Amino acid sequence: MRTRIIRHFFILFICIFAARDVNAQSFERLDVSGSWSVGFTCGMSDLWGDVGTQSIMDHYNNGRYFNSMHFMGGVFGRFAVHPAFAIRAGVNYGTVYATDQWNYSQATKEKTIGNDYVQRYLRFQDAKTNIWEGSLLFEIEPLRLDPESNIARRSGQPYIVGGLGYFHFQPYSSLNGTWIKTAPLHLEGDGFPVAGAPALVNLYQWCVPLGFGYKFDIGPHLNVGLEYQWRMTFTDYIDGVSGKYIDPKYYDLYLSPTDAALAKQMANKTGQASKIPGGLPGQLRGNSADNDSYSTISIIIYWKVMPHHIPWWGH
Repeated sequence: MRTRIIRHFFILFICIFAARDVNAQSFERLDVSGSWSVGFTCGMSDLWGDVGTQSIMDHYNNGRYFNSMHFMGGVFGRFAVHPAFAIRAGVNYGTVYATDQWNYSQATKEKTIGNDYVQRYLRFQDAKTNIWEGSLLFEIEPLRLDPESNIARRSGQPYIVGGLGYFHFQPYSSLNGTWIKTAPLHLEGDGFPVAGAPALVNLYQWCVPLGFGYKFDIGPHLNVGLEYQWRMTFTDYIDGVSGKYIDPKYYDLYLSPTDAALAKQMANKTGQASKIPGGLPGQLRGNSADNDSYSTISIIIYWKVMPHHIPWWGH
């Protein structure tokens, strides 16, 4: 199912791309200062945190990634200040995902249990996190800084984006095939009145989106492109894993009996991967020194509403 969605998604992009030169000389390509656009984005999303693989190559090239792809999309408004400069405001929603099982093939090749692939696989954690995101982005098309140049009037244009975002996230992890919210279980003791315990996790956070893309002017109004965006965040709990294992007795002290029993199973899943003991209190469960991040590779489509005045560069 996921493979068909991806295939149809990119076939649509290729068809639009193939039509970009139709009536190529019959319209003004440049954004007129003061013009508005409305559009949407949709594409694959990725979680970069403690759960999953350590390297980018292992993340995409582990044999299991494309069976568990997740997606994010949204809508936005765009205002052109100059042919090379625009401001975008938008809202996105989607899910990011990672699992320690992506390390399986590499872990089976290692001979020592202390290897990173082995340790990650034995931890046996997974994470699926729903994200609502609002952002204000600044878009620059460097080849259109001089609107009167020939290169500025080419259909295809590279661009870069950056700005500020605010998002809400809700992390889940699975247990016997059921996805369970991890934040209410305080799996690493966050918010517990215990010396050295981490602060209560805030599920509302700021982020800094940075990215680049390549777009095509299809006609006087329609634009389509492919865009990569990475979000730097200021939290290490997007995947629900950050610091150390805690003594299970604290779950009994500060959670209801039902939640305490559930937290004990969710916090330490090492036994689900093998009979090798692990997850002792004080041992590392994640790496709190590095904050989590997430990214998207999306198709972007927007419709320009051109103003009636004549652009200054056309005088």
